[in-house]
Amino acid sequence: MIHHIAIAPKNFKVSHHFYTEVMGFPLVKVVKRQAMGGAAAGWTKHVFYDTGRGSLFALWDLHLTELEGVEWQSSWSSGLGLPTWINHIAFQVDTPEQLEEKKQRWLNHGLRVSQVKHEFITSIYTLDPDKNMVEFTLPTLDLTPGDIAEAHRLVGDDTPATIPEYPAEMFEPVQRTK
Repeated sequence: MIHHIAIAPKNFKVSHHFYTEVMGFPLVKVVKRQAMGGAAAGWTKHVFYDTGRGSLFALWDLHLTELEGVEWQSSWSSGLGLPTWINHIAFQVDTPEQLEEKKQRWLNHGLRVSQVKHEFITSIYTLDPDKNMVEFTLPTLDLTPGDIAEAHRLVGDDTPATIPEYPAEMFEPVQRTK
């Protein structure tokens, strides 16, 4: 189990609103400290949100001297020159009703939401304020010994893939229901 994943958003207040109000994660802990290097280096807040099952998600609220006047990218993917969908984080839900509730929550906040049925999960996707892809996912099939054997075979297989990517229409935004 992952205890927490932490990211540094460009605008902490906007991201805090997104992760509490839009994602629905309760704020549970804040650790406020001087930065490494002491007071002259600045200070930080490490802000933790409950994502369920004992796992946390954290935002950094950075007030670092070394970042003053520095342009930096906060996107996990596009900030590195990658397509947005490459680096993302998926939060698990347990029922189709919970997935639908999360989807409607995002839509009610005016977000573009895409839904994809993968081989063993169904997922919904949107972007956070820094254009990081976030996902809620519902397991739909248990992984089998055959899946594990295939994973071990494919991890070392560097021949080009022959199975096409998901059709583009699978990534079309879903519409809000009344």
